[in-house]
Amino acid sequence: MIRTDFSRSFLRMGYDVSEVLTFLGDVERTLTGQETDPEKVVTAQKALDVEFSAKLRGFNDEEVDAEIDRLIEMLRHAERRRAAQHENSAGSHVDAATLPGAEPTTASSEYADFGTPEAVEQILRSMTQEKEQS
Repeated sequence: MIRTDFSRSFLRMGYDVSEVLTFLGDVERTLTGQETDPEKVVTAQKALDVEFSAKLRGFNDEEVDAEIDRLIEMLRHAERRRAAQHENSAGSHVDAATLPGAEPTTASSEYADFGTPEAVEQILRSMTQEKEQS
């Protein structure tokens, strides 16, 4: 699902291997729904803003950047899908104890819509279909 087999830069600087692998692990946990803490969830914007240290024998920066670009699209698609599902379900649940304007969902269910490998595969399929229709 997420590529981690990047070539190494031998005679020049490349991205710090441990930083890249840690970030990609965070992205994977976000996409699979394992990470639900809003502070730790990787958004498309966080992926756009990520910066890695440069090290000798680091990962090839062009390969890593290409993979992050692909993951940004996956994150954007998942965020749009989650927002659409949230809009569709916003008026469907009414609880007498809920204060006006309060959200009935919890943080743990916020990312559950793409919390399985099958759901991630479905996201990838729908992204491919969207590109083909464009």
